[in-house]
Amino acid sequence: MFVNYSMYRILLPILLFAVGFAVTTADIYDNSYALIIGIDKYENVQNLHYAVKDAESIQDILVNTFNFPNGNVTLLKNEEATKQNIIQAFSDITTKAEDKDRVLIYFAGHGDTDDLPDGGEMGYLLPVDGDNENLFVTSIAMDDLKRISLMSKAKHLLYLVDACYGGLLTIGARGLDSKTTPNYIEKITKNKSRQIITAGGRGEQVIEKSEWGHSAFTLNINRGLKEGNADFNTDGYITANELGMFLSEKVTIDSENQQTPQYGRMTSQEGEFVFINSKLSTSEGIPIWIDGEKKNKSQKDFTLSQLGILEDNKISIHEWSKHEKKGASFNNFINYKQGIKYKSRALVRSIILPGWGQYYTENTTRGLIYSGFFIIGVINIVYSPNLLNKPPFNDSTTGKILLLYTSIISYGIAPLDAVVSVNIYNRELQKKYNIGFNPFLHYNQVSVNLSYTF
Repeated sequence: MFVNYSMYRILLPILLFAVGFAVTTADIYDNSYALIIGIDKYENVQNLHYAVKDAESIQDILVNTFNFPNGNVTLLKNEEATKQNIIQAFSDITTKAEDKDRVLIYFAGHGDTDDLPDGGEMGYLLPVDGDNENLFVTSIAMDDLKRISLMSKAKHLLYLVDACYGGLLTIGARGLDSKTTPNYIEKITKNKSRQIITAGGRGEQVIEKSEWGHSAFTLNINRGLKEGNADFNTDGYITANELGMFLSEKVTIDSENQQTPQYGRMTSQEGEFVFINSKLSTSEGIPIWIDGEKKNKSQKDFTLSQLGILEDNKISIHEWSKHEKKGASFNNFINYKQGIKYKSRALVRSIILPGWGQYYTENTTRGLIYSGFFIIGVINIVYSPNLLNKPPFNDSTTGKILLLYTSIISYGIAPLDAVVSVNIYNRELQKKYNIGFNPFLHYNQVSVNLSYTF
């Protein structure tokens, strides 16, 4: 939602309430399982270069970023990834996963396509002992993947297949729209789902590059999940559908249109496999969006307590974020802003009472001097000619010169000096708190739009 900064104090209790009830992985899933397969060295077909490394990187992301228990993640590499072992690992997961669990199956290796007699096609995944001359006997067919997904009790199951082949068994069912569906996250996490994303279609090749150290598909899985780039609607959750859209766009670009990922649903169920980054804790702060940009490193978050302090001191987040980039500490910045003086205030004070502008910047000596000249000018006006009718004040020219001088000093020089005093005062304050920005430019408050994302 987008709110004006001035509404922050009203929204704070709502934000705190929302943080307390933000959906976490534990709210959606009781347990998480993964089967990860990577094959570089094939017995009967051409070898690959980075499939094992790709598989290991997916294992790292799932365990360290998305809270998959290490004991629930099975990794099969090269000679371990026979057809028999893969089928057995599929069977183990289908028996372990319960109805509030999620299952992710990742495969990096060769895929192939066989033509069916009636004009259709069937896709296959090649295990380490697979032979593209006898796909039906030695490989794993797409309809096997669908049967396995239907046998599992798991609430959500997602295939990530880093292989190109045809015969993708998906249906035309569409997921719920995050923008128009009330309680979107609740609904997509409640309903079941069976989804698949593949690296490309028939006739395409998996693109690997040494400069990436990965395939184009897995490289962008890393970017999309680990770095959060696949979170298109910036709600803090990455759905399988968002990941599919992200991969379809980015892999096509990186592979120079040599492969285009395919994604879809294997059933008509409208749920979504969901990734929630375990390192983005709501207790550490709410992500803040300013003028359409997320302000963290991949973007640093502001805490609620900091927001409250900024609001109390009428300081915009935009102003603080600029100076944070220059190395200013939050406490020093707040102390500086609390002590800073403003030219407009010094000028008004000097016009009301010459010398008051100097008192405002704690320059008492100069304040006394300007106040003294002002008092002499007042005496010259109020008590003349009774008090000032003796030489030399009884001379009309002298009296006029005295009045002119006191007026110039009181209402000309004193206000200008007050403004200069503000600059001097702020420069000293800047040095004291090590605030490295221009002290001559200050703004009481800048109106900005914030988007609090949970």
